[in-house]
Parts: sequence; C-alpha cells; structure tokens
Amino acid sequence: MSTHQISSSGDWGPVAVALAESGWAALEDAIPAALCEVLRLELDMHVVRGELRQAAIGHHDDRVIETAIRADHILWFEGDTPAQRAWLDCMQDLRGYLNRTLYLGLQDYECHFANYGPGSYYRKHYDCFRDDDARVVTTVLYLTSGWSEHDGGQLVLYDRADDERVLCTIEPEAGTLAVFLSAVFPHEVLPTCRERASITGWFRRRPLG
Repeated sequence: MSTHQISSSGDWGPVAVALAESGWAALEDAIPAALCEVLRLELDMHVVRGELRQAAIGHHDDRVIETAIRADHILWFEGDTPAQRAWLDCMQDLRGYLNRTLYLGLQDYECHFANYGPGSYYRKHYDCFRDDDARVVTTVLYLTSGWSEHDGGQLVLYDRADDERVLCTIEPEAGTLAVFLSAVFPHEVLPTCRERASITGWFRRRPLG
C-alpha cells in the first residue's frame, strides 16, 4: 500500500486535518533539505564517535535490550547545535498549532536520533505504554536521501482493531515527516537493506498530580 501523501504548504494545517480525520499524516519535503542534510551529518558524526547506544524496549525499571524485537541504535537530543535547535523550534511550532486546532494539551517534546544499520528493524509495537499515557503524538523525520522501495526500512502502520491490516506504508526518504497518534496505531519498521537515519520524537502530556 502506498503512502497517503499530504502536500506541505508551509504550515501545519494538513497535519492537523489528517490527525483529526485518520489519526496519521505523512508529508513529503516537510522540512528543508539543507536542515535534513546537516542533521544527517551530525548523526553520522555521532555514529563514527561511537556515541549511539543499542535501543531498549519497555520503560523505567523494565527497560531491556531485546534485539529480536528492536535492532536500532539511538542518541537522545540535547539541543546543543543550531540544527538541533532549529528542529526543536519546528516541533514547538507544530505543538502549538495542534494545541490550538485540536486541543490536545501537548506540553513537552522529546526526541532522539535513530540509526538502523543493514538488517535492522523494529517489530510491531505501540509507542504508548499501558501504564503510562504521557506520549500522545509520535513524529518521525527521515534523513536518508535517495531511498527506494527495494531498500526496505519502511514504516508500516496497522489497524488497531485488526493489527494484520495495513493502513499505510511510509517510505523513509529524507525530508518526509510522519506524524501519528501514539496510542492508536501498532506499527513497525521493516528490515532495512541500507543505512537508515531518522529523528523519532513524541509530544507528551505530563501526568496529573
């Protein structure tokens, strides 16, 4: 199934409309190519320095490394470079827009670089934990250019009522931004045949009390 494409027109209207209607959106060329390139170069630098860590599953004290489920490596954003600050500013702009239009009450944003080497994947999962609903909206920005269908590594969203039914398949081409409701869609990253770079993040609500 091909991606449901939404043309970006310089504002976040298409994202809000798609989230309200279907719970997910995919925008090609959503982020300037120059910014994507700098972010990709920063990620490459961190990879060369050995600063990424094997990603874990679970949360809090239950976090474990389970490569049969998740095989990517990550580095959490510190926002300490101009490119990272530009990305975070962009996401704060999106957060404000979604709060004004959809009344989501989003308060925080967190994100990390993700690097998938050849053969890496992330099996089907939800982004929102059963005992912690802080994550409300997931974002994924892709940083690898020249992607083809044969390279694998696609993001696949499934129907919550029937998690074998594919709702959309998103190609991880540089500049494409995927946005979806964290608690609604089981999803996976298919095995990739080449290096695949992205920034994954979550808009969150703080727990009450």
